[in-house]
Amino acid sequence: MRIAEIDLESLSSLQIARLVMGERYYRGETADVIFVFGGQSPERVRHAAKLFHAGKAPLLLLSGGTKFGQRHPPEAVAMREQALELGVPPEVILIETDSNHTVENVLCSLVVLHRKVGLHRIRRLIAVTVPWHMRRSLLALRTYLPRWIEPIPCPVWLPGFDPQRWWEHPEASWRVPREARKVVAYVREGFVADEEVHL
Repeated sequence: MRIAEIDLESLSSLQIARLVMGERYYRGETADVIFVFGGQSPERVRHAAKLFHAGKAPLLLLSGGTKFGQRHPPEAVAMREQALELGVPPEVILIETDSNHTVENVLCSLVVLHRKVGLHRIRRLIAVTVPWHMRRSLLALRTYLPRWIEPIPCPVWLPGFDPQRWWEHPEASWRVPREARKVVAYVREGFVADEEVHL
């Protein structure tokens, strides 16, 4: 089934979770960079710092702007401060502060990454975000990354976002359905490329 063809009303709760959170989980792979999507949840940076300290990648790229002027300082600046507090050396932290949304996280970060490392040197990228944002983040990465760079999903574990029981959690019960609508809308409107999903 392709995402653009999905009728959300016909999906089970488990299928909605798979649509939003993805079907593949992190298996401990190493990569060239850990890419952290912007957001206000501090768990993203904590998760990325653990991956860095475990030797999973030599660089941290933190992406997030002001969200159309709503956030000051830019998300990535605050994320950098958190990463430093968690013992990540300043010289391995790259930040991108111009983006306003998920697709721009990817597009704006490409320039930062190219200037620092060279995109031709990147083969794998560990993508870190919250569970409900994983599918949309991967769609953006697969659409806009150069074809030779493989994005590896590595969602943050958060209580309540179990694919088997998300509807029982107060936050997940509204975030997951809202994100499902966003995923389908992003594809149908052409912001990201459509793909086959196995729900």
